[in-house]
Amino acid sequence: MSDPLTDMVALLNPRPTQAKLVEGAGTWRVVRESAGEAFYCAVLQGECLMRINGNAPTRLVAGDFVLIPATYTFENTNAGAAPPAGITTPTVLGEGHVRIGSPAGEAEFLMNVGHCEFDTPDKQLIVALLPNEILIKGQRRFVTLFDLLLDESRTRRPGRDVVLMHLLQLLLVEALRSDPALSTTTGILKGLQHDKIATALHLIHQHPGADWQIARLARECAMSRSSFYAVFSETVGMSPGQYLLFWRMSLARNALLSGQDKIEQIAFQTGYQSASAFNVAFARYAGMPPGEFRRQNAADETVRARRRSSAAL
Repeated sequence: MSDPLTDMVALLNPRPTQAKLVEGAGTWRVVRESAGEAFYCAVLQGECLMRINGNAPTRLVAGDFVLIPATYTFENTNAGAAPPAGITTPTVLGEGHVRIGSPAGEAEFLMNVGHCEFDTPDKQLIVALLPNEILIKGQRRFVTLFDLLLDESRTRRPGRDVVLMHLLQLLLVEALRSDPALSTTTGILKGLQHDKIATALHLIHQHPGADWQIARLARECAMSRSSFYAVFSETVGMSPGQYLLFWRMSLARNALLSGQDKIEQIAFQTGYQSASAFNVAFARYAGMPPGEFRRQNAADETVRARRRSSAAL
């Protein structure tokens, strides 16, 4: 049976953009702005105060792991003594290794930090179905996974990109399923914790091209139509019809970007009985016909590939 969480993470297509070891001593304040990149970190030694997207600061200690699917503002300061009013400029000690605060003496604070981008046109919708912030305390396997990610990012071994992508997917899946509190937050994780709603999600993901009417999904979940609609909407954060459309269009856009399937094939695979019906639905959803979407994104991908190649040199 298809696993919706695995499907989501795979469709996000995470690509690491930066990974580094940060060491600190004394007092310091680091402030960053981002265009919605995912941010993750693991504290190895000491503690700090972290404020993400204007929320209240969170105290992190050794062994803590944090994942933020979409970061816009970020502030990290030393804990204990009052941090400086100004922003600290990191000192580069080596590739993927920086120091903040006092330049002398042993490091009092160590943290692995990473950023990644989700290379999918459905990034915003998928991220909206995930928790805003994930904090995992005292689970050392995240430090181990992060060490592997850092080690791989610093090398130029054959297969590096594939290894980094799969390590990042593993890190994301582990984070998303490791915090029991996440099952109370509206979204895909809460839906998968609900016995009956999970049945509907698995069916939609396993057979996206089936003729899924709300009444049929309700019967599969042993619920009345009205009860199923209300519970699904409250649990997942969108109605069953909206979720079905979102998932079908996500698969369609991914197929248009990654393969050579004809539009007629993609239409049937995503539940449309004709290419014309699919064209109308896709254009309404994506703002352009599928053929134009494929051509435009092929050109964009060429530009992105050149940038990634230049960055790797």
